[in-house]
Amino acid sequence: QPNAMGGREAGGLSHLLPGYRSVTNPGHRAELETFWQLPTGSISSNPGLTAWEMITGLETGNLGMLWVAATNPAVSMPDIERTKAALRQSPFTVYQECYYPTEMADYAHVLLPTTQWSEKTGVMTNSERRVTLCPQFRVAPGEARSDWEIFAEVGRRLGYRKQFAFNYAAEVYAEFVRLTRDRPCDQSGLSHTYLREMGATQWPFSSKAEPTQQKVEKAKRLYTDLKFHTPDGRARFSLVYSRGLAEPPDDNYPFVLTTGRLYGHWHT
Repeated sequence: QPNAMGGREAGGLSHLLPGYRSVTNPGHRAELETFWQLPTGSISSNPGLTAWEMITGLETGNLGMLWVAATNPAVSMPDIERTKAALRQSPFTVYQECYYPTEMADYAHVLLPTTQWSEKTGVMTNSERRVTLCPQFRVAPGEARSDWEIFAEVGRRLGYRKQFAFNYAAEVYAEFVRLTRDRPCDQSGLSHTYLREMGATQWPFSSKAEPTQQKVEKAKRLYTDLKFHTPDGRARFSLVYSRGLAEPPDDNYPFVLTTGRLYGHWHT
């Protein structure tokens, strides 16, 4: 996946906040409210909806708006006919995407053109925690804008001008790495400038490290010291119980299809 690791670090799931924090943790919410200068209690303690809960929310009429960015749920979601029927029920859908036309575009009320990786500057983290700067090297076409620019403008128009006063992608990243300080994914020593000059770098990469400790070429394995990111420092294990397939094979449908993953084609 292009940046699944980095997305989780930045809080890109419905129950997460930046720096591997959780919305259900009162201390984590308080840290972010202080950092962003928000009134106490501004961040909800309830996780947001999952992708499938959004579909069922459209079915029940409990979801008044859908904002889709950088994906194509009209192709990728399970039970695709049910998904398409739910998308048709959406009162208002914004689709933010760098490709057009797509299947999802047919269900959108508003289309927002965005830039793709070569047309914007950003940072990605791979599965071994290696952070890479991806610099822009092409001019963005037409009215296309970076995703962060679109989100920041909406934030400012909602009244959060101070919180979204970004002018460059490097400023967005600078805020993010500050939020990782002393967290499991500490990247507080990184910046666009450092990554441009020194190349891809593994985290943890703290701003507290000595200059001689900063650049480590050899891959670092975590937890060899047997200290884990839990209150008592001990590892925690959870039991997992198999519930089987939601739709097991039967006489009418005896086959199970798994598509696998290819380097150049992943999800949508």
